[in-house]
Amino acid sequence: MERGEELWNSPARRAGLKISLNMKWNADHELLRINSEEPDVEDFRSFLLIFRKFISPNSHIYLPKIYKICHQYLTDDRCKEYLAEARGIWQDLQKVSGTGMTLTVDSHQLSPKEVVDLWINSHYFHDDVAGMKMLKKLLPYQLATARHIFFDYVIETTRVIKHLGQSIHVANKRGWFRIS
Repeated sequence: MERGEELWNSPARRAGLKISLNMKWNADHELLRINSEEPDVEDFRSFLLIFRKFISPNSHIYLPKIYKICHQYLTDDRCKEYLAEARGIWQDLQKVSGTGMTLTVDSHQLSPKEVVDLWINSHYFHDDVAGMKMLKKLLPYQLATARHIFFDYVIETTRVIKHLGQSIHVANKRGWFRIS
């Protein structure tokens, strides 16, 4: 809950994590114009330091681990069902982008989870060589698409994290956790 609040109160999230993408193709001049609005680079990088803990399998606050703990120790069946539905929404976010955009590279359609992994491990925090090569070979419109699939995933997952934290808070307040 503390990390979720820290994430929610971060400068990047408070600024709104505003994104937009416009691509215009002028067939007469064979010109593609891309205009993109993205969060402040440094605020977003700082935001990702906390965010990635929720999506990293080795982290103690990896979302599936937290959902599993809640399911195991919650005593209220309706709350369990509600959290199971929320978990399903998050699992769907990993497969299909909420933007409706898709990215296909070398005949492989990348899932949002793969796109996020590419940005997190090849651009922001680690220097995964294969991922860096893939990012460098993307055409400008593919790169813009990848960025916005990434941003959409981050924004929607942040909402999931906030919801989960609020649910845990309410369940705890109402005494719905069985402590062994």
